[in-house]
Amino acid sequence: MNKHPTILAFLGVLLSFGLFHANAWSADDKICARHTIAPTYPRLARLARITGTVEVDVEVASDGSVHSAIGSGAQNLLDRAAEENVKRWTFCSGVVGVKLRIVYAYRLEGRQEYDDTPAKVLFHLPQVEIVAHPPKPGGY
Repeated sequence: MNKHPTILAFLGVLLSFGLFHANAWSADDKICARHTIAPTYPRLARLARITGTVEVDVEVASDGSVHSAIGSGAQNLLDRAAEENVKRWTFCSGVVGVKLRIVYAYRLEGRQEYDDTPAKVLFHLPQVEIVAHPPKPGGY
């Protein structure tokens, strides 16, 4: 059960704009990200209509930066995008030296034509959801 739904909703809105500099805790208070970057939906993956879930195993260094990030699960384009995204995060001192699993869910929804609006990003740590519109048939 969420203890602070209003605060978490507000944090989610701030996080969806890309950068967030205050501490963002997961619902179960086990993961605290000090700085996150909103991921993008890779252009080629969107064009190929690739969707899927990527589980990224993250090792946090002593300074809170990401020491390593290894993704697996969906497809190479999505794996690499998720790895590169989480490598730009920093974590709170409470998770230093810890191994975490962040789950990225890439999905396409809505209209069956391309919309150049950036993908919507929802942070529900340890889950990150990236939702975009599919490209129109025949490409961009």
